[in-house]
Amino acid sequence: MTVTEISAGWTRPDPACGVFETLAVRDGRVQALDRHLDRLAGAVAELYGHQLPPGLEARARGIAGQLVGAHRLRVRAHPEAGELMVRIESEPFASAEPQPTIILTPVLVPGGLGAYKWCDRRLIDDRSSGGGTPLIVDVSDEVLEAAWANVWLVEGDRIITPPADGRLLPGITRLLLLERTPELGLTASTEPITLTRAREADAIFLTSSLRYAVSAAIDGTPSAHNECPSVPLLSAALSEACWDV
Repeated sequence: MTVTEISAGWTRPDPACGVFETLAVRDGRVQALDRHLDRLAGAVAELYGHQLPPGLEARARGIAGQLVGAHRLRVRAHPEAGELMVRIESEPFASAEPQPTIILTPVLVPGGLGAYKWCDRRLIDDRSSGGGTPLIVDVSDEVLEAAWANVWLVEGDRIITPPADGRLLPGITRLLLLERTPELGLTASTEPITLTRAREADAIFLTSSLRYAVSAAIDGTPSAHNECPSVPLLSAALSEACWDV
């Protein structure tokens, strides 16, 4: 299997379209709201030279507080006429239980998509057809991230994820897992991961704000590529971390 190359006319995400954060809401409570807003604040400052509007945290809490059950909350920010426009959207979200293994299809994106959560997802969406989830790979054959999640390998009793070196979005759930692995009896590290190493790992899983942890496999890898046995434990632990009171 070869890595799918992007077309010659591809363009990187357009910063003018803005950046966003996706947060989990459960019965009016928001998970890791302060961390998500801190990341968004850093992005809009670096990209647009703006600050988030005062009261945004209270506004997000107010909207979430009216929601019953599981929802996704999206906070979007983009520049317009010299100002920063921010809007908050919500919609119900119910992940499948149990969640199926995600099939990853390697896609070459030189330099990766960078450290921001772009609203312009045309490049990724165009390559998400056919049931596969794009696995972003750099020209150095390094695995960076999946279309909507951070990537982890299982090697023995260790879990490994690529370093946050500016080529990928360092997810909030990724950070929560790195912080909590000692109490879960696991050893975690950040290391460069080649596509060959990923194919030979004991297992692969993904982490994201809504799905927490879910097993994955690279398209074309032999069926002996096991589901990650730690996924239920990790997903349960992450689903209970950092909820606002």
